[in-house]
Amino acid sequence: MKKNWNLFGALGAGIAASACCTVPLILVSAGIGGSLIGTFTAMEPFRPLFAAVAVLAVFAVVRREIKRSREVACDCDDQWLSDRARRIVVGAGVVVTLALVASPWLIRPVLDSATAGATAGASVGAPDFTAEQQVTLTVSGMTCELCDITVSRALLGLDGVSKADVTFEPPQAVVTYDPSKVSVGDMERVTREIGYPATLDV
Repeated sequence: MKKNWNLFGALGAGIAASACCTVPLILVSAGIGGSLIGTFTAMEPFRPLFAAVAVLAVFAVVRREIKRSREVACDCDDQWLSDRARRIVVGAGVVVTLALVASPWLIRPVLDSATAGATAGASVGAPDFTAEQQVTLTVSGMTCELCDITVSRALLGLDGVSKADVTFEPPQAVVTYDPSKVSVGDMERVTREIGYPATLDV
């Protein structure tokens, strides 16, 4: 196992590839905000590089395992895992790595389905909040599959925001809010903190 550093490299690169989009979404969904999230979103430009490193490392691990399986078995003293146990560990590592790299595309359909279900189950006779206003913000930095959901959840986390429709094209957020509880400045601040600065569309 000590020769399988490629597996640890693959896992590390997989974690880095998912950190820029999946981790911010998890933190925002858990109610955690602030500049910590911006640290992860700042890694977004490097995501293709991390993903490529992870895939190449997985290829190297699989190639090594195939080559090793063709070798004559030996009772080596430095082999602290049986062949079967090693294959299970390596296989699990490969699956986890690929799942991390693909996490934005795997998570997106689940979240879309949950959102559609919640919308369908919403009350038809909902009260009309006449005091609410609507504002359109131009959002910067959204590039991955989960960015719009992260921005939407960050905005919805503000007291007084009842709806936040975020789109990639155009890159904007249409926010319905109660101006007595929250301001446009609050919205700009919270999006800036998570690494997707939004400004009032004028």
